[in-house]
Amino acid sequence: MSMQSLPKIALWFRYGPAEHAELFNAMPEIVLRLSAHAQVHYFGLRSSKPVPDKIKNNAIIHSLPFSIERASSRDKFIKTALWLFCLPGIALRCRWLGVKTVYMDETVPFSAWIGRVFYGPRLAFSVVDFFANIYLSNNRLFRFVGRLMNAVDMASWRRLPLIFTRVNYTKKYLVENGFQAARIVPVYDPCDFALYHPAGRQPARSRYRYQDDHIVLVSHGIMHPNKGNDRIIRWVSDLREQCPLLRLLLIGDGPDMTRLRQIVGNLHAEDIVQFTSWLRSPALLNEALNAADIGLVMRMGQESDNFHVTGALVHNMACGLPVLAARLQGVAEIVRENETGLLFDPNSREEFSSKLMTLVQSRDLRSRYGAAGYKLARELFDVQAVAEKTVTPLLALMKAAG
Repeated sequence: MSMQSLPKIALWFRYGPAEHAELFNAMPEIVLRLSAHAQVHYFGLRSSKPVPDKIKNNAIIHSLPFSIERASSRDKFIKTALWLFCLPGIALRCRWLGVKTVYMDETVPFSAWIGRVFYGPRLAFSVVDFFANIYLSNNRLFRFVGRLMNAVDMASWRRLPLIFTRVNYTKKYLVENGFQAARIVPVYDPCDFALYHPAGRQPARSRYRYQDDHIVLVSHGIMHPNKGNDRIIRWVSDLREQCPLLRLLLIGDGPDMTRLRQIVGNLHAEDIVQFTSWLRSPALLNEALNAADIGLVMRMGQESDNFHVTGALVHNMACGLPVLAARLQGVAEIVRENETGLLFDPNSREEFSSKLMTLVQSRDLRSRYGAAGYKLARELFDVQAVAEKTVTPLLALMKAAG
């Protein structure tokens, strides 16, 4: 069958293909597998990084003339608004190209409603984050707006033929709210184990000036208030007398960075807390993670925090770190208490401190949890398995679309 005679499928993702592959490591393999059955069109913002060959060589890329600075909340808001404004034009372009099926692998508010206007029963969608809950639920002025946005999105999602979720709990929640279970496919976030894996500990420790007897707790990601880094800094600082060898390594940057640095300064905790800002490559991130003894997964505990698995969790387990994680529904599907790590109430300093000290005081326990977590990560986050679980229902939807 010639390329021109193949059915056409479009992927819509605001960050662009390079960033998409970075956030969801299976996307290049998904594009490759789809290209054996369809002509793949990829629509997104301009990528600021090199596009993976599997996407570049197997999809026709349509880039909007701007990109997003993910570390800037202001830039993300502006560019996301522009993305939503452009979606009707993208949809019309897809219709003109003869695209039969569309897959939107993110949960931008109102985007499913826009997609349904043009593609109705031929639209697949990923429900990962509940943005209105994250950004508007704590603001009294905008809380009503957030509820309205959620209502519109839920009504739009309920009529979709195919929904992907990142944890089983999201499927359970949607089914309890009237969604058809058969239309929902949970698929965990994948991990590229060529990028994230156990590596030499001593060179990494030397780079970050850690001594052999230091116990390093590491967290990485965008520094946003919902990540709860301010709590962690205070709680770890409170333990300095009980455990003077404890250190906290915070990898990343974002809108909360200035405030976090001020907290560290006010606590005189510069010798305990180290910031790296953004690291330039996955290799550097992998090295930094391997400098640590314990991987931290933290969120403030909002309802929306239960619906996904963080990249920090995936990468920590891939590097063989024992995990200390906030007790959230999605995270608790993977972090198995007393097997791959320990869970704590994100609102409880006492439980956090107790669980952390349990790990600090036992090298054998850390080693056992880390090894079990690594083994489980290889099972749950395998790129090929994730790609297969994603492509199979997409091809079925594309076939049904004719």
